[in-house]
Amino acid sequence: MSRRRTAGGLTGLGALVAALVILAVYLSVDRSQPTSSSGSGYRPPSGPVGVGHVPAGTLDPAAAAAALAQLPVAPKTGLAGYERDCGDGDGAGCVFGPAWADVDGNGCDQRNDVLHRDLTAIHVRAGTHGCIVTSGTLADPYTGTTVHFTKADAGEVPIDHVVPLAAAWTQGAAAWTLQKREEFANDLDNLIATDREQNSAKGDSTAEEWVPPDPAYGCSYATVVVTVKQEYGLSVTAAESGALRSLLATC
Repeated sequence: MSRRRTAGGLTGLGALVAALVILAVYLSVDRSQPTSSSGSGYRPPSGPVGVGHVPAGTLDPAAAAAALAQLPVAPKTGLAGYERDCGDGDGAGCVFGPAWADVDGNGCDQRNDVLHRDLTAIHVRAGTHGCIVTSGTLADPYTGTTVHFTKADAGEVPIDHVVPLAAAWTQGAAAWTLQKREEFANDLDNLIATDREQNSAKGDSTAEEWVPPDPAYGCSYATVVVTVKQEYGLSVTAAESGALRSLLATC
């Protein structure tokens, strides 16, 4: 009898310990994630980026080549009316809206969404619900080098608009609504983290004027450009089309 009581006591004690462990794990989980207008918590964008270090959903090389052949070919128009700097006011003057708006409503701005997607070994700032990245490591697709990111030197890892905003303005975006331009400026399909030197070197250039210095990324770069231009109905110049076709031929 005594052995049966002891066994039963041990079984009961084990169940109690298991319950306490489960309770501790439950209480340790951070449930304070910001909510979007739909009520869902913040979720970093799916990552890492897709095959060849491109955003998920980018056309494969064959599909990109076919899409390139269908893009309208036209000279670039002028930059009349283009204004990117929102200044200190309400942002009414900047034609692509304030930078890094949370257009997807996930509770985190688009810049930090890209850092979450493109960096590895990231750390986030306490009290930001897992949003603001304070450090991480970037495998820079444009150069093939490794870049260490820290929030204190955030300018060392800018976010590149693969299809530059100024170029988009001269190739169709000038006729868009402000809402569509703001969506374009914050579209993760057109955003890639890179290093400051390459982002500055590229500026507003299109493919006939600038390509990634790492030739191994040329094909991937072209697929992103074509995907974005097809999605938004942007044109290419004849020279740009030829440059993109040459890059796709390296795939």
